[in-house]
Amino acid sequence: MEDAQKRRMMEEMPEPQLLWKMAGPSMAGVMAYNLYNIFDTLFVSQGTGASGVGGIAVSFPLFIFLSAVSSTLGSGAASVISRALGKGDINLAAKAATNTFALFYATALLITVCGLVWLDELLMFMGVTQSLMPYARAYTRIILLGAVTSTGFSSLIRAEGSSRYAMYIWVIPMCANIVLDSLFIFALHMGVTGAAVGTVAAQCISMGMSIYYFFISGKSVLHIQRRHFAPDFSLMGEMISIGLPSFLQMGGQSVALVLVNRLLKIYSGDMAISAYGIVNRIIVFISFPIQGLAQGLAPVIGYNKGADKYVRTKKLLKTAAIMAGVYGIGAFLAVLAGAEGLMRIFTGDPQVQHTGSHMLGIISSALVFSGIQTMETVYFQAAGKKALSLFLALLGQVLCFIPGLLVLANTLGQDGIWYAFPVSAFAAFGISTWAVGLEGRRRNSAAG
Repeated sequence: MEDAQKRRMMEEMPEPQLLWKMAGPSMAGVMAYNLYNIFDTLFVSQGTGASGVGGIAVSFPLFIFLSAVSSTLGSGAASVISRALGKGDINLAAKAATNTFALFYATALLITVCGLVWLDELLMFMGVTQSLMPYARAYTRIILLGAVTSTGFSSLIRAEGSSRYAMYIWVIPMCANIVLDSLFIFALHMGVTGAAVGTVAAQCISMGMSIYYFFISGKSVLHIQRRHFAPDFSLMGEMISIGLPSFLQMGGQSVALVLVNRLLKIYSGDMAISAYGIVNRIIVFISFPIQGLAQGLAPVIGYNKGADKYVRTKKLLKTAAIMAGVYGIGAFLAVLAGAEGLMRIFTGDPQVQHTGSHMLGIISSALVFSGIQTMETVYFQAAGKKALSLFLALLGQVLCFIPGLLVLANTLGQDGIWYAFPVSAFAAFGISTWAVGLEGRRRNSAAG
């Protein structure tokens, strides 16, 4: 696209049309990833029963933590690489990539060793019950052994401008994972071990594609050489500091999930943990349009903010918030009407179906508020207000959720766990909306 055409699109295209154009590809990518998670849960549930899902659900916080490490290094390096390439400093960009490789593999090896040495203690901390321990142990051991393959290198490739190849690194392994899961679980009867092996095998494909891109294909503009592998601790520190918000957000989610599992272990046991494992995947999948819309909103807010088009940025935020709010209401009503049917797809256990449909109806009500709050957070993030955007990003799933979870669970028991989701989402929505309004009033006062 020519620069002039892109400028007209970003500055003049009607807000709803622009958002759909920018968010469409992101929605497709997020949907593909979440669709894999749905199939993975479905295969495990049908192949091993509700206990298999419960075992994986208990270990899910560890999976999020590994993703947090990968995302932190990937996003930090991508920022450095894209800015270096913009300045024409290919040497700095190549050093950023190689130092990211070194940091990631050193961290992944440390996590693998520590995780395997203290595996049972780690699982007990995350809330595993005695009956779910065999499933959780079998799954987590394989995931830890494959931690070195859980790379975030697609963001580095995207930073070079090779967005199509970066998409392939997501889509091809995910398709392979679905096929491998069905083979290992149903044909070879490997249970949760098969699910873990399928996941690691898919990660190996992704890692192999990254290695091919950087070192074999000749497509990379970095032209990495041996001299670029010299450690640069200052550069490492810069990349970590840039990616730190991602780590805090995802790490906070991991801690929150551990608390949910531990409370479920106290109040309900295996059945509720298994039900929540299914419900969590359903909610994440249903949220894919919100995630895609947020990814589409960020660059257009940033562009128009940089062009000093404040009125247009406010219109974009309002349009995105309306889209997210309408979708959230529709998704909640649809889930409420079809909760039992959704649970029946994943499990034949009547108790898990009943508990899951009950919690699904309550938790999904958070979508009414969380989508709008996400757009408001992205608005401040794209506007360059890092501290405020980080605070708002942590609100819904950490700062409001964890205290709300502890208070409501202590007051209402098991139902309090479920009500913590919409209550914290509403609180975060209120604070974020107040912040947006305050920013508008301050700007109007300054203009007056």
